[in-house]
Order: sequence, then structure tokens, then C-alpha cells
Amino acid sequence: MFVLLLTVFVDLVGFGIILPILPFYAQAFDASPVQITLLVSVHSAMQIIMSPLWGRLSDRYGRKVILLVTLTGGGIAFLWFGLAGSLTALFLARGLNGAMGGNIAVAQAYLADITAPEDRAGAMGRLGAAFGIGFVAGPMLGGLLIGTHPSADSFALPCFIAAAFSFAAVILGLIMLEEPVRQKLAERGRTSFAVLWAAVSGNGIPAVIGLNFLVTLAFTALMALLPLWCQARLGWGAREVSFAYVYIGFLVAFLQGVLVGPMTKKMGPPRVLLLGAIAMSSGLLSVIVVTDIVSFAIVTLALCIGTSFCHPTLTAMISERGDGDHQGTIMGAANSVSALGRITSPPMAGLLFTHWGPNWPMLVGGLIILPVVAIAAWMSITYQRQQD
Repeated sequence: MFVLLLTVFVDLVGFGIILPILPFYAQAFDASPVQITLLVSVHSAMQIIMSPLWGRLSDRYGRKVILLVTLTGGGIAFLWFGLAGSLTALFLARGLNGAMGGNIAVAQAYLADITAPEDRAGAMGRLGAAFGIGFVAGPMLGGLLIGTHPSADSFALPCFIAAAFSFAAVILGLIMLEEPVRQKLAERGRTSFAVLWAAVSGNGIPAVIGLNFLVTLAFTALMALLPLWCQARLGWGAREVSFAYVYIGFLVAFLQGVLVGPMTKKMGPPRVLLLGAIAMSSGLLSVIVVTDIVSFAIVTLALCIGTSFCHPTLTAMISERGDGDHQGTIMGAANSVSALGRITSPPMAGLLFTHWGPNWPMLVGGLIILPVVAIAAWMSITYQRQQD
């Protein structure tokens, strides 16, 4: 598990370098807020298409080879990003990066292969922690590399450094990553669509995927517009936003890497999900009180608790309900639905931001999470009755 998490971490450093500077890079080409949010969405649009494909290919040909292929493609996308000379080129490079980013389903299936069901929420939390630590190191590097007064040309170096991290992850995976033993024994023949559909649609999986969709829809509105929101409300630029992502990364790494596993074992997944949903809804609805760095830190803490408790718990629930031979397919389908949330959320958030004001995308997101709170409460009551 450590090698997989290390490989994901190295790759996410590169992704983290780009994330906070992306809106400012687009602004250098005179992009509007709606165009910026569409630039975020194109990444997720390609994930919708590619996540099930990568997951299915990893079921058939193995996790390692698909991870290496996608990591290589991600490095190429970062190089293209750095060489982009127009907004159109940014969109194309971002699309390629999103297609390769569908490999998260493969990483999740890899973890499902090597962990017992009762340990899966903790394992998914540690995967989330690897993401979080990557977001600590990546934005920190991006903030240092971009300088205090960036122009369009200033963004090339961070993109090239991001590509270097992706290629380093390829080398690391090639040398150290091993194919899960269980996957070597997986199906070898062709599988009908009906069998694959049964694997994805059975055992309550669609309902849990739906909850994950709502969480993703709400949280993406925040993440897509965080740089612009910080600029509008707090007067921050690319460097300050980069260090805000560092703070977020530290929180997510700690919460997912340290707390999620023990809390899930002690309290049960439904209760952890309930706590996360309450924290996320409360945080999103509280953005109106943010006026300085202290209030920003407090509200962001609630938001990080929300995403750190909700996403790993829901991912583990999905995985536990699936059979071992189709983990890649199931996780690919789940990630495609999540990507649908990441596609639809940014443009809607951009319109709300433009026409109603910077707080409205987050306020609407907080309302979207309320059904998750209600369903998680019902699941918690049912879980308690089963325990009794």
C-alpha cells in the first residue's frame, strides 16, 4: 500500500502545483469567470468518459500497467499546458489531463484488492491523505514558482515542474509498484454488458453513488471558484491562494490519514458520513461571515472535515458493495458520476458568481448537502438498530 500511496502523492504534487494558479493562468488570456469554470469542467468531462474505461481495462489487464500509462499521459498534458499559447490550448491540455486523471478509479480498485472490507474506509482515507499531502507540497511549490506579479509567461515553469513530478511517479511505479496478487487471478475472458451492469447496479450501489454525486456537486462549486472567491472577498492573488491550498492540504491529510479509519471502526460509516455532511453544509452556509484570514481558517476547517469524512466513507461503501472481479469497473462508474458533478457544478457556480455574487455558489452548495444529512441520519438510525 505504501508504494501506491507514494506514487499517488508524487503525481498529486504535480497536480497541486497547477490547481491554484489555473484561474490566474486563464485570466492571462482574458478568460471570463464562466470560461474559467468551463476550464475546470472540461477536466471532469474527460474523466466521465475515461474513468469506466480505465477501470475496466485495469480489471482485464492489471492495475499497474494502466496506472503507468495514465501517469505518462498526465505528464505529457502538463508539458502541453506549459507550452500553451492560447486559451484554446489550455482547454485541450486540460482535457488530456482529465482523461488521464480517470486513473483514480484504478488506484481505488488497487486498494480494494489489497484490503479487507472492514479496513477499506481507512485505506480510502489514507489514499485521500496522499492527495492531501500532495496538495500541501504542490500549491506551496506553485506559489513559490509563480512569483508575486505573474504574467502569462510566468506559468510555464510551474507546469514543467508538474510534468517532472508526473514522470517521476511513472519511474517510481515502474520500479516499485507490484500488481495485486488477487488481480492476477481475475477474469480472463470476455464479460457481457449485462454482467457488468449487474455488478454496478446491484446491492444499493447506485444510491450511495448518488450521495457521492451530491457531495461532489456541492464541494466542487467551492473548489472551482476558491481562487476567484478569495480574490473578490479577501483581495488575495495567486500566491496567497496557493498557500490557502497548503492549509487545506494539511487539514485533509490529517483528517483522512489519521481520523477517518479509527472513527469509522468505532462509530460506523453512517455516523461518520453524517458528521461530515453536517460539517460540509454548515461550512458552505457560513461563507457569508468570512471577512479575514481567521474566519477563513475556521470555515475552511469545517469544509475540510466535511469532505474528509464524506468522500472516503462513501467510496468505501461503494467498494464494499461490489464484487472483487469488477472493482475497477464499479469504481470507474462511481468516479464518472462524480465527474458529472464536477462538470455541471463549475458552470452553474460561475453563473451564480457572476450574476448573484461570490457567496451564492457556496450557499447553494450548502443547501444541496441537506438531503445527504437527512439520508445519513436515516442510515445511522438503521445502523444502530442492526448493532443492537
